[in-house]
Amino acid sequence: MAKKRKSRRESDEGLIPIPAPAANVVVYRNPGPDECDIAEHAKRVVELNSLWGKGGGMGYLTLVESDFDRLWDGVDRGDAFGTAFSVLPFLGPKFEQFVGRIDDFMFGWIGGEDPQYGKVLLLQIVPRRHLVAMLN
Repeated sequence: MAKKRKSRRESDEGLIPIPAPAANVVVYRNPGPDECDIAEHAKRVVELNSLWGKGGGMGYLTLVESDFDRLWDGVDRGDAFGTAFSVLPFLGPKFEQFVGRIDDFMFGWIGGEDPQYGKVLLLQIVPRRHLVAMLN
């Protein structure tokens, strides 16, 4: 008699689902998109580059060239936390709440080249599994 294989759905029962981002932040190098276009463009950046999905809060900002270049270099060196914590206060209290919470959230940067605006960074803040389990 053939052994019955468990379907993926049966075997994954009881597992915590992979969480969606709590927040997405798109950072542009000056000049970046115009004020009337930036929200829509930032959404497209998330849709095209997101590894974790499109959910969560959305923030975006444009930094002067020297600040953006320092941020880019920090991300390139692998400093996910310091770079994230330097950007979040600019976006207000809804984003500032993530600063210093490395035990509760994962911080991931995705850098890319936009044909119109040049270098663009996407920060995704994703809740760790224990936080998702507490909320469910």
